[in-house]
Amino acid sequence: MKHWFLLVALVFLNSILLGQLAIDTTPPPPKPKAGFLSNFIFQIDNRTESYYDVRGRMNGIKLGVEFYKRFRTGFGFYQNNGFYRIEPPFRVDTAFRSASFNYSTYFAEIVFLRNFRWEFSTIAQFGSGSIVVKNYDYIGGVPNFSRQDTVNNVGVFDIGLNGHFKVFPWLGLGSGVGVRYVNSIQDLELKGAFRDTYIDFKLKIFLGYIYKGIFKPKAIQAERDYYEWREAKRWASVKKLFGK
Repeated sequence: MKHWFLLVALVFLNSILLGQLAIDTTPPPPKPKAGFLSNFIFQIDNRTESYYDVRGRMNGIKLGVEFYKRFRTGFGFYQNNGFYRIEPPFRVDTAFRSASFNYSTYFAEIVFLRNFRWEFSTIAQFGSGSIVVKNYDYIGGVPNFSRQDTVNNVGVFDIGLNGHFKVFPWLGLGSGVGVRYVNSIQDLELKGAFRDTYIDFKLKIFLGYIYKGIFKPKAIQAERDYYEWREAKRWASVKKLFGK
């Protein structure tokens, strides 16, 4: 009787161990391969800037390509949505100016943290543009246009941090902060106005994911499965670290 009891117990324990072993050795979802050319990007930027005491808007678009899902490069084009008054707070006289700034840049962006939905990156841009300045005189308390000047070959250098959330695999909504520097301007008032920090809001369209969504939907699902598995594994490690 004892022998039969031991035999049944061994079979039962063996089945439990084999089951546990099968769970532990289940292979994870395959890691998606990041090709050399992994995406084409179309991005719309809407920036909030301050020109001394005046708040303004700078609109832009970016066209670029993505390599290995980590590095992006391309070109950006920016322009104010109107002329803004450009006068430092300490200047008080009978004249004032308004200006509009437009420029184009080359950009390089590196993704340092990402999963299937979220992403954070750092970006640097450099290029050149022009500033159109309208000059006014006060005559009898009424501003009268006097002349228009153009400052060409304005150097631009821009650095910032970005983040976005993918509503769909092909559509991302994000924001960022940064600072833009301008060079080759003799007019210190203009230089001070356009050398400033900014906050922007982004709409990103990943053309590569549109293609995959139409022709290779299984590839998108496989990528989603891998990142969900990786996230669950990392959370399990964190909980284990804190004894939860």
